[in-house]
Amino acid sequence: MAKTKDENRCWPGYEPVKGKKQHEQGSCRPTAESKLTASEKQFRDKRAKQLEDWKKEHPGSSTKAAQHLSKPATKKKAASKNRTATSAEKRVRPEQAAANSSQSLLS
Repeated sequence: MAKTKDENRCWPGYEPVKGKKQHEQGSCRPTAESKLTASEKQFRDKRAKQLEDWKKEHPGSSTKAAQHLSKPATKKKAASKNRTATSAEKRVRPEQAAANSSQSLLS
């Protein structure tokens, strides 16, 4: 069943409030626990653990300071250390080639 535009205006785990316009303060409220889908429950659990861990690392800080945290499920990809050189990196400027050849002759 497709959601209407009005039902789709809130974040996952939130539902629209009747009588409030879209983007108005208080226009969305948390969905009741009984109405949450399994994925929304899982997300809330992960987020709660993420905030709990953050609070342990930053004692005395306001929870508002944790707004920069990304979604719990997302992980940034680390750059590979064993990557191959791109064609642009393989190209050598004439000055570099001359310097490299003169250094190899000296050794």
